[in-house]
Amino acid sequence: MNFFIRKNSTLPILKMKLVQDGRNDFRHLLRMLENCAITFSMKNSKNGVYKVANAVGKLILRENVTGDVDHEYFIGYEFNASDTNEIGVFTGEFNVKFYDSENNSTEIGDLKVPIKEEMYIHVIDSFTLATSV
Repeated sequence: MNFFIRKNSTLPILKMKLVQDGRNDFRHLLRMLENCAITFSMKNSKNGVYKVANAVGKLILRENVTGDVDHEYFIGYEFNASDTNEIGVFTGEFNVKFYDSENNSTEIGDLKVPIKEEMYIHVIDSFTLATSV
């Protein structure tokens, strides 16, 4: 997956769709998402230094406007200007920790996303000066 954002930008929000792969009970996953913590990390692909480490991520619901029962869920991260102040290619990863619905302090699972391929975040040069002189 490739994601592009301009230097010193905070938008667009980085989003990954949670998809049903047909091998797992997707409804069970959706129930587990009701009690989870999402973090995001991003490191420089050249030197391995983290630019963002375990920052708070988001669970984003996109309601289905066609009237179907199912909704789409995304995990995401909204960048700060300091996250994107350096041009380069970074690798990103979400970590989703699932907690027991009865005892919120008991972790019952951990999911690293993306699973099958690397997420590359390209911070590219901006057309405008982000700060005033």
